[in-house]
Amino acid sequence: MAELVRSPKQLGVALRRFRRTHNLTQAELAKRAGVRQGTISQVETGLETVKLTTVMDILRALDLEVVIQPRTKGSHSDIEDMF
Repeated sequence: MAELVRSPKQLGVALRRFRRTHNLTQAELAKRAGVRQGTISQVETGLETVKLTTVMDILRALDLEVVIQPRTKGSHSDIEDMF
């Protein structure tokens, strides 16, 4: 399941969703990632000052990876179709 993430807030939402679909508590994920439960909470709420190494540890603990690709851009008509 791929998710588009363009902000810390979106990353937090995606990680929370993935954690919950795998029936993990924040405490369980924190233990796997080697961080505090409060850190998981901060990441899931989109705190922008979380260290990249912490995010990578959480991704590893969830068996996820980052894929870098060109940003997609919708056309003007795509936006109009939404309304």
